[in-house]
Amino acid sequence: MEEKLFEKSPDMEERIKYLAEKEEQTLIRIRRELHKVPETGVYLPKTYEIIRRELQKIPGVEVIEHAAEGYGLIGIMRGKLSDGKTVLLRADIDALPVEEPEGLPYRSEHPGCMHACGHDGHAAWLIGAARILSDIRDNWGGCVKFVFQPGEEVGKGATALIEKDQVLENPKVDMAFAAHGWPSVESGKIGIARRYAFGCVGGFSIKIMGKKGHASWPEETVDPIAAAIEIYQHMPSVLTKKISGTEAKVFSVTYMQAGDVKIHNVIPETCEFGGTMRAANMDVLKRMGKELEKEVRAVCHVAGAEYKADIRIHGGAVHNAVDLLEGTEKTAKGILGEDKVYFIEHDHLGGENFSEFSSRVPAVYLFIGIRPKEKEQIPGLHSAEYRFDDHVLKGAAGVFAALGYYGCMGILQKQEKGTGTEEWKK
Repeated sequence: MEEKLFEKSPDMEERIKYLAEKEEQTLIRIRRELHKVPETGVYLPKTYEIIRRELQKIPGVEVIEHAAEGYGLIGIMRGKLSDGKTVLLRADIDALPVEEPEGLPYRSEHPGCMHACGHDGHAAWLIGAARILSDIRDNWGGCVKFVFQPGEEVGKGATALIEKDQVLENPKVDMAFAAHGWPSVESGKIGIARRYAFGCVGGFSIKIMGKKGHASWPEETVDPIAAAIEIYQHMPSVLTKKISGTEAKVFSVTYMQAGDVKIHNVIPETCEFGGTMRAANMDVLKRMGKELEKEVRAVCHVAGAEYKADIRIHGGAVHNAVDLLEGTEKTAKGILGEDKVYFIEHDHLGGENFSEFSSRVPAVYLFIGIRPKEKEQIPGLHSAEYRFDDHVLKGAAGVFAALGYYGCMGILQKQEKGTGTEEWKK
């Protein structure tokens, strides 16, 4: 058996926790500054300037500007020891077109725009991780890439970072980590999906074309609303009877439009409906799209209607790497406490284009709790009432710093027996 290259430093976790505590007020200030200037999509000039300014203050960080075709940033830090792996830590940084209600002293200054998904917090804790790792740079080797991605909410940024900026190369990334502030997880705790942190994402838009006519004589019409409702009612059975397997999957119709609200005696010519479809497995998602169109075709044939179907596949799943799970769990417990980290056994079917990273390198996505202990439930993501809990910033920054440290030191990833790292830090 080969000798282990690296051993865990017994004092390192305490040092990281101390440094994280020391950074807390700085991270709160940064988070609230970002919260005041939310920007959507990929055009994020004010957000970009704040993050660039903070990265440039950190000793040992090489800042790559104008990544992701404009307003993304990559910070590269190399440890001072001779050898090590390369770890990518990613934060998404864009906001949402949501009007923030009054009440906070750091309320959004941009009308109709709000950090209603907590990406201001994601950026702040990643800056915190960089500050901590800079302070302990004498103790690790390898490279950490701090990636600040615009456009996540609109499905952009990740591909550009990978294909144009070559963020996974030079040096080649060995593993990647990301996280989200999660309203259903208690503040101070972290949930880790055992399998899928996010699902494969698709969408559908269906237009049923019938025959318009007077509502008093429906037999002389082809009612597109009736056809649409029949398709809607059949969708659950498409999942259960047409597609085998027990993996998570769902259709959700999110709109249906037909007729004129001012006219009550006309059966309309068309009815349009659409929504989202999700699955843990990409093959299942593609099968769902095909079976949905078959159902639409069959119903329209019987009804005597025609249809147009636009069924799209948007992105893949975020599957947490099995060989990183134990190391990630123990690292997070070392920072937050043994009872503060747990595995989530069910699959999440939200969408996240961190899948572009996790499909290329081993990766883990964490759910960092933001629900205060005294509250059973808080407003969810994308709500105007969404609130980020600043108290979690120091812990999240510490966990990310520890993942960077242990990842670079080569003791996060389980390997085949005989490599010397099959037993993760006992």
